[in-house]
Amino acid sequence: MRLSFLVFQKISVKPRRALRRGAPILPAPAPFSAFFLEKIPPVRYNGDCPDAGNVVGCRGDVKEPMKELGLFEKSFWRVLLPLALPIALQNLLMTSFRLVDTLMIGRLGDLSIAAVGLAGQVSFLVELIGFGLSSGSAVFIAQYHGAGNLDGIRRTYGATILFGLPAGLLATCAAFVFPEEIMGLLTNEQPLIEEGARYLRYACFSYAALTVYQSLCTTLRSTEQVRLPLISSGVCAAANAVLNYLFIFGGLGIAPMGVAGAGLATAITSVMNPAIILVVSFIQRNILIAPLKKLLALRGFFLTYWKRVLPVLFNELLWSLSIVGLNMVFGRMGTENYAALTVMRTIENIVFVFFVGICNACNILVGKHIGAGDIELGKRYAKRFLCLVPVFGLVLGTLVVLLRTPVLSLFDISEAARSMASAMLLVYAVDVSIRNIPYLCVVGIFRAGGDTRTGLIGDASVQYFLVLPAVYLCGLVLEVPFLWTFVISLAVDDVGKLAIFLPRFLSMKWIQPVNAKQ
Repeated sequence: MRLSFLVFQKISVKPRRALRRGAPILPAPAPFSAFFLEKIPPVRYNGDCPDAGNVVGCRGDVKEPMKELGLFEKSFWRVLLPLALPIALQNLLMTSFRLVDTLMIGRLGDLSIAAVGLAGQVSFLVELIGFGLSSGSAVFIAQYHGAGNLDGIRRTYGATILFGLPAGLLATCAAFVFPEEIMGLLTNEQPLIEEGARYLRYACFSYAALTVYQSLCTTLRSTEQVRLPLISSGVCAAANAVLNYLFIFGGLGIAPMGVAGAGLATAITSVMNPAIILVVSFIQRNILIAPLKKLLALRGFFLTYWKRVLPVLFNELLWSLSIVGLNMVFGRMGTENYAALTVMRTIENIVFVFFVGICNACNILVGKHIGAGDIELGKRYAKRFLCLVPVFGLVLGTLVVLLRTPVLSLFDISEAARSMASAMLLVYAVDVSIRNIPYLCVVGIFRAGGDTRTGLIGDASVQYFLVLPAVYLCGLVLEVPFLWTFVISLAVDDVGKLAIFLPRFLSMKWIQPVNAKQ
């Protein structure tokens, strides 16, 4: 395994010739370390790398050439693909964690899979907090990266860990001490409570690691270093599959643990993820490695940080609660219909990882150039990405239409549910080109520009004042057929958000640079 060799490989530290007099020096990487070391665009971090002359990312002061960024220009795709594809693959690998858990636990019976599904809501909440903090921090990091502010990058990710880690530790303590009580909030069936509690007692040790991992990944991604998170996720996904099997069913001298084994495997691999990143980062002396005083240099930054991050946190929380509300309505419209919706959402999540890659690449590039003071280039990137989403959606939508029948055959559901899922996928395939434009605007463009409030206001107003009332009225009051209720929910969501976010984009008022030089 490359990682094993990397740990023991002697790193060459022969300096390269500086690109400019006074520019920081980058060491020539050894063959195995080069596997993890990214070829990122040139960035000069304030002329110095204070604690290590060989910090990965310190480059000579070479500007990115100004070229026309048309969708069919090779220069645009050369920038896009090295960022978007690794991020998309990483998200696909992280999705596989839950898929493997579901497949293996499913062999234990309906009780076990239902219990783990309910217990996973605690993990979802912790991930939500970590994602909100990390997404908010990306606003700063991408712009700091463009401005060449190494200290700003480090204090931002240090603040994200400082505020996210206590939330993870608190959740761990609560789930370990009161697992039955927590499960009792989710269900009143005693067998489910007991089975879920057995899972929680082990899985809870993953919570703190999740918040740290999200912060590390965001920092690396926002500075255009996307390979290491991908490699780490791949190693841990493979480890999770092996450990799940050994701990759930037993083997190699390990007694079968059932759902508790699934929780233990999740905890171990969740800790492995940030550990791998930190070990490799230490060997590379990359941007994550810094003295504590630089990571915790929050004087004068505390209020600025929360001013941008809090709207993102509330945005994600309110959105997730609205999804819970929608599921409550759909769940009362028939078991077969809800089974169809569950299968359709599973396929949608797989398609969605590619839009996540595009969105993150947009966030990185737009934020970088705005931070560097090149507002016009940032605008041009934003416009090209906005044009790219519907084109990409058309391709993926076509694949969904063509492959929906063989894919649906993999799911053990009734014919009625399968037929409904097929019809819903056709609707989704038509809608996917439009549906992800608001997502790109909020997460990719607005947050990159420094505007974190528009997403909160737009998402909350549309979800709570339009979508939820429309679905409730159609589904439970007027008793509109399930498929048409689903169509109405998508239509109201799309029209409402486009009406808010597109004018905001065209106004360019989302460009609100942070003070990236300080």
